Amino acid sequence: MTTRPETVIAPAMDDDDYFRGVSAGMPEGSRRVIDGLAKVKSVYVRCDRDDALLTGFNRFLERYVATRQLPRQEAECFFLVGSSGAGKTFAIDRMLGEHDALRPVQGPYGLAPRYVSIKLKGYSHPRLVGTHIIREAGYGMVADMGRGEVWDRMAGILRSQGVFLVHVDEAQHLLKGNASKEERDELANAIKGVAIDTKWPVAFVFSGLPDVLKLPVGDQQVERRGHFVGFADVEMPGERDLVLKILSEMGEPVGIGSDHLKETDLPERLAFAARYRYARICQLVEGALQEALHWQRTKLTPGHFAVAFERRSLAYGKDDKNPFLAEHWRDLRQGSFLTVDDAPARSS
Repeated sequence: MTTRPETVIAPAMDDDDYFRGVSAGMPEGSRRVIDGLAKVKSVYVRCDRDDALLTGFNRFLERYVATRQLPRQEAECFFLVGSSGAGKTFAIDRMLGEHDALRPVQGPYGLAPRYVSIKLKGYSHPRLVGTHIIREAGYGMVADMGRGEVWDRMAGILRSQGVFLVHVDEAQHLLKGNASKEERDELANAIKGVAIDTKWPVAFVFSGLPDVLKLPVGDQQVERRGHFVGFADVEMPGERDLVLKILSEMGEPVGIGSDHLKETDLPERLAFAARYRYARICQLVEGALQEALHWQRTKLTPGHFAVAFERRSLAYGKDDKNPFLAEHWRDLRQGSFLTVDDAPARSS
């Protein structure tokens, strides 16, 4: 009979050290590309929508601070909405993380956050969401709390932790699509109770798909108490300069130029392939830069984009379905082809 070796529990390892070990096991060319991609991924290309987001949030925060000690009848919430791939998560995470009013404060046990941010990956029961928020604030004694107790005690717990703002990303998952009136009312009352707490009213920020506007955050219509910012699609040709800016700024830290593409139709093809979504445009540019890094090129070419698109779809070997290769690319369906038998859409 064979015996299985005993499992050896390795000592705790720093996460960065761990992944440096993973990187060390990659081929030499891949290690060079990984270093370059890390620089590319650190780039955030600012645009007008960032200014609109900051301005809208500041207006919301002004009202919250000015009326904090006044009796509240309704819960005011801030909403950032946009289609998938619009870049909502990165933008609002960046804004919240850099906002001077939200910087951590020094407490007796180190830096204490003024806000918490959670991300929902699918429908979560309100009690689990409440537990997640409290734990993210640094309060660990929530295991024995009942279904309603989590939300009943949330304002007091957040006050003890110095947290006044809660951000919920992908907030459309707070509510099931077929939620009953009872479930909607339960969620509404939970959020409202925390937001209008007499001693520590909590500011709520919700970001997600347009369905997030269906959240029942009070007794009246959402437009009465909501502050809204929407991330629209990139407009062409009006925002062609933004696409060129993305190409230039993302390639700069790795020395890969794109100025020669200004007089071509690549910016239009790129926006089309990305469904005119900001984050998807950045994703495709990142993929093209990855190809250029592998080939050690100093200029981006349409070929780099074509290959990057192939790797994110099932268009490999089907040049007529690749918007960076097809002659009649405007007749294709926008976005990646995820099935091999997709036919080009007919133009009217």
